[in-house]
Amino acid sequence: MLGLRDVPIRGKLTLVNLLTSGVAVLLVCLAFFAYEMSVFRRSMLEQTVTQADVIGYNVASALMFADPAAAQTTLAALRAEPAIEGAAIYDEHGHRFAAWDSTATPGVPDLPERVTAATAARAFGAGRLLVTRPILADDTRIGTVAIVASLSGLRSRLVRYAGIAAIVLVAAMAAAIGISWQLQRQISQPILDLVDTTRTVSANKDYSLRAPEAGRDEIGLLVASFNDMLAAIQTRDDDLKQARDAADAGNRAKDEFLAVVSHELRTPLTPILTWTRLLGSRTLDPSKTAHAIESIERSARAQAQIIDDLLDISRIVAGKIRLDLQQVDVASVLEAAIDSTRPTADAKGTHLQLLLDPRAGQVAGDPGRLQQVFWNLLTNAIKFTPKGGRVQVQLRRINSHVEVSVSDSGQGIAPEFLAHVFERFRQADSSSRRAYGGLGLGLAIVRQLVELHGGTVRADSPGEGLGATFTVELPLSLLRSQPHPDRAHPTTSSSIPFAPSPEVLHGVRVLVVDDEPDSLETIRTVLEMSGADVRSASSAPAALATLETWLPDVLVSDIGMPGEDGYSLIRRLRLLPAARGGAVPALALTAYARVEDRLRVLEAGFQMHVPKPIEPAELVALVTSLTDWQTRRPPA
Repeated sequence: MLGLRDVPIRGKLTLVNLLTSGVAVLLVCLAFFAYEMSVFRRSMLEQTVTQADVIGYNVASALMFADPAAAQTTLAALRAEPAIEGAAIYDEHGHRFAAWDSTATPGVPDLPERVTAATAARAFGAGRLLVTRPILADDTRIGTVAIVASLSGLRSRLVRYAGIAAIVLVAAMAAAIGISWQLQRQISQPILDLVDTTRTVSANKDYSLRAPEAGRDEIGLLVASFNDMLAAIQTRDDDLKQARDAADAGNRAKDEFLAVVSHELRTPLTPILTWTRLLGSRTLDPSKTAHAIESIERSARAQAQIIDDLLDISRIVAGKIRLDLQQVDVASVLEAAIDSTRPTADAKGTHLQLLLDPRAGQVAGDPGRLQQVFWNLLTNAIKFTPKGGRVQVQLRRINSHVEVSVSDSGQGIAPEFLAHVFERFRQADSSSRRAYGGLGLGLAIVRQLVELHGGTVRADSPGEGLGATFTVELPLSLLRSQPHPDRAHPTTSSSIPFAPSPEVLHGVRVLVVDDEPDSLETIRTVLEMSGADVRSASSAPAALATLETWLPDVLVSDIGMPGEDGYSLIRRLRLLPAARGGAVPALALTAYARVEDRLRVLEAGFQMHVPKPIEPAELVALVTSLTDWQTRRPPA
């Protein structure tokens, strides 16, 4: 508007003051002029009417006696009135009877030669006023008097007023300029300071700057709000920098973790592949063959341990881990964990010492998960304790909780890393030159499982090379009952013996579906060694084609397959009539081992869900169970 967008705030304030003052003075002057004109005209009208009435009264006898000279003399008395320019007397018929002109010029141009009763009694013209009044004698109109008055006095008065108004306007403008400069300190200066601060912050990205305070009015509130915004941005910027550094550290830790995972998964593959090829060459003697089988089994179990840890940490992060809570005797769970790790300790020459408090009591917990906690702590202590070292396990009751401590004489923990030992993706040494393997997830799992039981875990170490102590505190149970039978930890090194017998699955027809040839052949071999009649398919369409000519008693299928997966296969199978395989019991054998995967498998139509890897004896037992289920199932 008015091209003022780029004008500085000071210029705008000055212009606003000038315009406001000028317009105000002009409006006042115009109103005063209008008022003066109205008052002057009304005054002139009243004065002229009065004079006309006086003249009419004095010339009435002259009209009655037809004496124009006497009327002329009466009119001449008006020369004492400077505003009167002329006057005339008219007889009863409207003819001019006598006239007077202040300029002494014959005739009065503004006075008509003849008037009638309809002639206007008053009329304002160009700078003049014409007034006509009747001349009465005994209430009878005997003539008319007309007077012309000049309005030049009004013009001169207005000119004087205009001069005064101009002086007032100039004074008002000068005062407005002075006031506007004074207002700069109160209005524009805080705004200019705010602009300068904004420009500096924008240029330097320095959010620690603040604009000067500016009172408690709206501008002051604006400045305070701006400073609050800068403070909030500074805090957020600082947080983004605690967060960016943490994210960078986390990303580095994850990169290191992925490298470790790759290393730990590939390491067991070397003996597996090497011994498999040597066994395939059939050049090994019986002792070497037995050693090869033991090495393959250990390597496979090491990979299973890694996968279990990854799945556990995934469930913990997702908040989907579940506890089978019951009354647990901590001593028995601790003894089971020690028994499962003792072979490793003996092989390394590590002395295991167990100190039990008979008053320890019971806790409410999941025995399997608690055994996993103690097993992780024990294996960690054994791994980081040199040959011939010592690991001591102590159980005792302290007030309302039980305390389990695992102490070792091993490598110890550096003070700067002590606060991070229970974090995911963190290892004291994750380089390729590290002396100890593992993913570094064991202690993170320990902390999460202990906290799920309502307990706490802490780590203490005097320093590197001075050993470490891990202490678990669990709240005592308020109830006492017989604990459930101990359950072995799924990662224990003990194996389920498999003695194949052709009579176990004699005559049972099994359809195995898996897109991975080695897995397909392994499962087929185990089932055929147990007497089953097995047919295999490498895809869901191939399995459905087999069902058109051959009806199995049990279906064993993988889930993750290209094209159509196991879910699609079972859904299509369940749409078939029973005579074509629609009611065949099905076992899902898959690497998808989460709880939600198990639920999805069962909802899709499978009777059982088993995660890979699976023990041969367990596979045979499950197929046998499904065969019995088929026998017990009522006919459709």
